[in-house]
Amino acid sequence: MGMTQFQSPGPSAGINSQIESYRAAPVVLRNSRFLIAVTMLCSIACAFIAVCMAIFDISTFSISGPFAFYAWKSFCYWLAGALAFGYGCPRLWKLARAMAVHQVQMDGRGVNFILGTKKKPAVLFLLWDQIASIKQKRIGHAQQFYVQSKAGSEARFSSYTFFRPRKVARMIAERAGVAIQKI
Repeated sequence: MGMTQFQSPGPSAGINSQIESYRAAPVVLRNSRFLIAVTMLCSIACAFIAVCMAIFDISTFSISGPFAFYAWKSFCYWLAGALAFGYGCPRLWKLARAMAVHQVQMDGRGVNFILGTKKKPAVLFLLWDQIASIKQKRIGHAQQFYVQSKAGSEARFSSYTFFRPRKVARMIAERAGVAIQKI
């Protein structure tokens, strides 16, 4: 089979037209409402467990005699557990409420980041040709992504912003035509 048997793609075909047609389709990325609801239910479960642990902790005061030392030791463990679950309850609730607002909108012009809170949304719009780099950094168990523009502005999101931040970064990288760099 020779090269003459293949048709010429023509002046409109090629990588630029493929990227332009891919960019033209508008996409809105949000967190899953189901996962946000599960996070809120876990917050409520933390509150319930904290109350149950505190009630059980009070029952250890009635133990006296030769096992009093172990009762105090048990009291300290149950108190620490109740405080940990009590601390986790508002943290999970706040995380779920914040994640319900975050979204990324992509269209033919560029990408629009809506992060922040419902009362004070942090909005940043970047044109596709103005995206200079996308960087990935692992901090503990969280993945942090930085979308940097040529003008110096930057959008940051992590696994505390989106449940699947790598997917968001990959879709932006595909549409912008840049590679994700690990820091």
